[in-house]
Amino acid sequence: MTYQSFDGHGVDVAIKRADDLDRKVLEYITAHPDCLVLDLGSGAGGQSARMAVAGAQVTAIDQYDFSEQFAKYEQSVDRLDFKQGDLQHITVLVPDITFDLALCQRTIHYLPYNAALTFLVELLPIVKDKLYISVTGSGSLVGDTYPCAAQAVPGRFCELSDLGKEMFSINGPVCLYSEIEFRQLLESAGWTVDQCWVSAFGNIKAVCSK
Repeated sequence: MTYQSFDGHGVDVAIKRADDLDRKVLEYITAHPDCLVLDLGSGAGGQSARMAVAGAQVTAIDQYDFSEQFAKYEQSVDRLDFKQGDLQHITVLVPDITFDLALCQRTIHYLPYNAALTFLVELLPIVKDKLYISVTGSGSLVGDTYPCAAQAVPGRFCELSDLGKEMFSINGPVCLYSEIEFRQLLESAGWTVDQCWVSAFGNIKAVCSK
């Protein structure tokens, strides 16, 4: 299975498959037809399209311009809207609208800790029910190539080693978390963590509520 990377932000897993967190979102959509979903850091739209097919109205946001990829989906799938933009401007990108749930997969580690905290605080009033979110863990293989893992979280933001960049197609600085640190980040922003677990690959996933 060949994965593709865009703009040095790792491989776009969702193009090829849905993981366990993606499947939980699809279960929610099946139980709540016509729900409004915000896909944050959507990539090329693999999961956005799945959610639309499942019955959700999806607004997808990514800083990379995926409008061409989404246009191809829209030829066969309704209920999709793509916006190019920085998640740190979330209140500007989706003004005066709330969503039933938000999905943020493999994205928030591209923000420094304080920016991630601010983003999660600003997201809270935009989402009415659930947040499904994941982050690359410091205990993952990516973390093995991460030189600032020992630094305190607020100042932990650096690039991978040269080997890590080559292996994982992540070229910019990242803030990686342990499971405890990620849970603390979410709770500090005001979210209630309903579930939190670590995947076999060392990625940390959580389902949160208001």
